[in-house]
Amino acid sequence: MFLIDTDAGIDDAHAIMMALRHPQHKVIGITCVQGNTKVDQVCRNVFRLLKVCKRLDIPVYQGVSTSLVGINAGPSFYHGNDGFGDAPEEEPQDYSALVQKEHAVNTIVRLVNGNPGKLTLIGLGPLTNIAMAIRLDPDLGKKLKDCYIMGGNYQGKGNITTSAEFNFHSDPEAAHVVLNELGCPITIATWELCLQHSLTWEWYGRFINQSTEKAKLMKRIEKNNIENWYGGGGTTKLYGTADEITMATALDKSVAIEAKHVYATLELNGSTTRGHLQ
Repeated sequence: MFLIDTDAGIDDAHAIMMALRHPQHKVIGITCVQGNTKVDQVCRNVFRLLKVCKRLDIPVYQGVSTSLVGINAGPSFYHGNDGFGDAPEEEPQDYSALVQKEHAVNTIVRLVNGNPGKLTLIGLGPLTNIAMAIRLDPDLGKKLKDCYIMGGNYQGKGNITTSAEFNFHSDPEAAHVVLNELGCPITIATWELCLQHSLTWEWYGRFINQSTEKAKLMKRIEKNNIENWYGGGGTTKLYGTADEITMATALDKSVAIEAKHVYATLELNGSTTRGHLQ
């Protein structure tokens, strides 16, 4: 069973689609956290995705709206202000009534305790919700099956600063809590790993030019990136994957042909290295 914690950017959308398509894994909930955009917009993005996937039956929970110390990184250029490439919904809907009343942090604690040893927690955004859940239940990790995280960078190749990856930099304190206190098997897909496993633009173009509603959504929310980064004169020759790599590994461990078991923590104080994975 999967519980997905997300800030619902474009790569998050790909990753969630992958999980929903897999026949051997059940997504029992999606918790939303600030990151690529504000948390209420994250919820709307998730519902847009679930709508085209015909999976509005999956409960969605709104979580923390700011980092643990109250400093948000703000939206990224790549994902746009709304996290979905600033691409308006073709038929706008008000999804607010579909958001579950339970707070996402309480949901994490409840679902983990209700499914001891059975639940895989997947963190695709800043780890604020998960860190807060640990604060509510310090033994949370003992009841998890495992946890997969997209975040961090170990070679100093950042994508938000010169030395930090976006998710961990958005809430370094939360990442520090999770890495040091969760206490279950944690698999991290770092930014460098994602860069090493990019896809060709030709392959990705074939993917989003299909006639399905899911492909059409991805093409709409990628429009600005196509023009700025890829086929429309941009200089980037490969399509970078991040949350997709994380989800693929969670769905099928055999896709990772090599892994290293290491100690990991986060730099919190450096003026130029805050958020760097160590």
